[in-house]
Amino acid sequence: MSVAESSIPPAVQAFDAMAPRFDQRFGAWLSVAAQRRAVQRNLLRAFPPGSRVLELGGGTGEDAVFLAGRGRSVVLTDGSPAMVAHAAEKVRAAGMTDSVETRQLVLEDMEEFAARYATESEGLFDGAFSNFAALNCVEDLPAVARGLARLLKPEARVLLVMFGPLSIGEILVQLAQHRDVKSAFRRFGKREIPARVGTHHFMVRYPSPRSIARAFAPLFRPVCVRGIGVFVPPSAAEPAVSAYPRLLKVFEAMDRVVSAPLALFGDHVLVELERTTVS
Repeated sequence: MSVAESSIPPAVQAFDAMAPRFDQRFGAWLSVAAQRRAVQRNLLRAFPPGSRVLELGGGTGEDAVFLAGRGRSVVLTDGSPAMVAHAAEKVRAAGMTDSVETRQLVLEDMEEFAARYATESEGLFDGAFSNFAALNCVEDLPAVARGLARLLKPEARVLLVMFGPLSIGEILVQLAQHRDVKSAFRRFGKREIPARVGTHHFMVRYPSPRSIARAFAPLFRPVCVRGIGVFVPPSAAEPAVSAYPRLLKVFEAMDRVVSAPLALFGDHVLVELERTTVS
């Protein structure tokens, strides 16, 4: 589904402009890799081999290729035309075209996409996920829930990885490394706040796991919440933290232990939901 540039939200335009250098910038950062590994462990647990999964905000296709290489099939969507193009190229290079389909989808158009896709596709999805905060830039989460509900089987799992509302790591990094008090506590407010990537400005929200669950109810029920990056530092600590790979391994092991009890303190939170029988 193609979308005219004028209709693409500001956040998507920002990452569209960044797409050619996205992997180069973030791919070498060990903290990002550690957080991604934590998410991917949960994806493998939630979606058994043979699952057909919908990805929202799939970026350049890292998670889709990972899942395809482990026996899952993925329909990757992203609002950015450039991201989708890069993802498609990565899928081709990995020899995964039989397992990964790429489509453009602006999340604000989720309901329209679901209506069209339901008439085109054979069967429903076994699950869905969104990694690394694509949904923090979407104001109308209930509309996303309604669209997803049309595409998922009953009891299908949905894993939403979003910025957490109380990241201890970000507070420490912004205060100690950047001396930026405003950024250190930016997640505390309940309103949207301005953000910038390059020259592009957009708004970001930091909903709590409870408010996310409310936005998706009654079509989905909450299953669990896990912290992603409780001890593993946020990307704001890069590139400095990548100079300490052994320390990061320790932090990563610690995160495995505390991801559930200290979920709210993570750089990201993974909110796992289940599709109900409500239509």
